Amino acid sequence: MKISVAMCTYNGTKYLKEQLESIFTQTLRPDEIIITDDCSSDDTAAVAEKLLSGSGISHKVIINEKNSGVRRSFGSCIRACSGDIIFTADQDDVWDKDKIRLFADEFEKDEKTVFVFSNGELVDAELKSLGSDVWTSLNLRRAGMCDHIPQEKYRQLMMYYWAVPGTMMAFRRDFMEKAFPIPEKGGWLHDSWLAINAPAFGNVVSIDKPLTLYRQHGKNTVGVKAASHSRRMEDKIQMQKVLFYLKRHGDRLSQFLELSSKDMPADYRELTESYIRLFRKYQHYESDGKLKKILFLMGRFIDGGLKSFDISRGNVVSYLLP
Repeated sequence: MKISVAMCTYNGTKYLKEQLESIFTQTLRPDEIIITDDCSSDDTAAVAEKLLSGSGISHKVIINEKNSGVRRSFGSCIRACSGDIIFTADQDDVWDKDKIRLFADEFEKDEKTVFVFSNGELVDAELKSLGSDVWTSLNLRRAGMCDHIPQEKYRQLMMYYWAVPGTMMAFRRDFMEKAFPIPEKGGWLHDSWLAINAPAFGNVVSIDKPLTLYRQHGKNTVGVKAASHSRRMEDKIQMQKVLFYLKRHGDRLSQFLELSSKDMPADYRELTESYIRLFRKYQHYESDGKLKKILFLMGRFIDGGLKSFDISRGNVVSYLLP
């Protein structure tokens, strides 16, 4: 398999060298690195070219004609890759030396595997551990994320979690070509769009190893707050996430279904349709007054109506109590 790395940069000179060197020194080195620079005002593109020229790895640095944003930059960068397997990388993280090899092993085990992602360790600007991993901080473990997650559970999580950071994923090129383009509307980025589409085209594999040092330096385009939660706090966070998305996700899932339904297995389509109905049923919550919200939650405590979001009656009580 030919392996490509797609990276987008923007004013990234501070951390770029560490990230690229962690890719150059992989136990299984990539065949190609493509960088798209989104009109940096510093010398990021020149620094990238200099580092890449000494790596011995085929490469290309593409400079956008105008600032295009994360979605368009990553979309074009990914399309410029020629590898069979494509990794996406942020400019400010550091990869474990065995990351590419471990991902490649999963793709080689099963030709039906189209999407692989791992856990990551949260670190500060100086790469010091923040004492938590990405899955824990995103409350994914509580929702059932695990090593080699069952396909059915992964599909369910994709209905209300957009939780596979791009810097921790890789995918087959032929799958990407079927899933692209990334929609202009709906707030989709390359990572969330590929993550939810993957079950429509093949199998997904999760690796519960911190194969990326996910640097949190205060200026991340998308970041994660380090946290190690008590069970009650996990319940509250889960409720907050679901209640926040009750109005928004129905539209996003409808858009996903409209654009991808022709390729979806029947059971995945049915699951998506059932969650759209559920979101539509409860989408009034955000606009309700305080009393109506309390009554709504009490009603869901009685009928267990939020269990499809991994919310139990006890979770509702934890959320309501001060």
